[in-house]
Amino acid sequence: MADLSFDLTGRGAVVTGAGGDIGRAVVARLTAAGARVAALDLTAPEDVGEVALACDVSDAGAVEAAVAEAAARLGGLEILVNNAAAPTPVGDVTQIAPEAWARSLAVNLTGAYLMSRACIPHFRALGRGVILNVASQLGHVTTPGRAAYSASKAGLLSLTRTLALDHATENIRAVSLSPGAVMTSRIIDQAGSEEAAEAAFAPLHPVGRVGRVEEMASAALFLVSDAAGFVTGADLLADGGYTAR
Repeated sequence: MADLSFDLTGRGAVVTGAGGDIGRAVVARLTAAGARVAALDLTAPEDVGEVALACDVSDAGAVEAAVAEAAARLGGLEILVNNAAAPTPVGDVTQIAPEAWARSLAVNLTGAYLMSRACIPHFRALGRGVILNVASQLGHVTTPGRAAYSASKAGLLSLTRTLALDHATENIRAVSLSPGAVMTSRIIDQAGSEEAAEAAFAPLHPVGRVGRVEEMASAALFLVSDAAGFVTGADLLADGGYTAR
């Protein structure tokens, strides 16, 4: 019987957006499971992962260079977590500047394409790999004023399914994780305080609270581990019931 384990000992992993709250939690959880992790962000994140690299995931040249360095320093790559996300504009399409729209898609969607494109040859070299795209419940549904964000995350869900089909015979899986509102510095800053964020976002979720970064990291660990070895092309909604209503 196969070992359906959460053990990632010795596996090389790349996590983008590793300087943010969810990214840091994912890096910590994968590291605790034994992975050797390269943490990427616009500025090399401090005290995160075994290797910290600066990388703009919307820049093809920067992505190729960062992935090559990560693979060399970690001794190969088997896991990619596409977690990088740009601050997205709020407003209807007449209020969103073209450059803001373009930046949202460049980071949230094109960045995942570029990172996947760069990592897949390294997966092939080892005969296995998994791509985890961090999407959002707003990739499934939407809300007023979030056209850029919702469109980019819906595209990410579609990209995940196609990656899964294209690379299934190569022992490369592609999965996605769709969080609901999670208590991060971003929503705390948006609301003004942690208490205000809980008050604003908790009622939107049937479980009556917002998520925690540790919960997202645990879901990520499951999805990239052998315990999810038969899961590909699928999305895990970790949204407290937001989309179930």
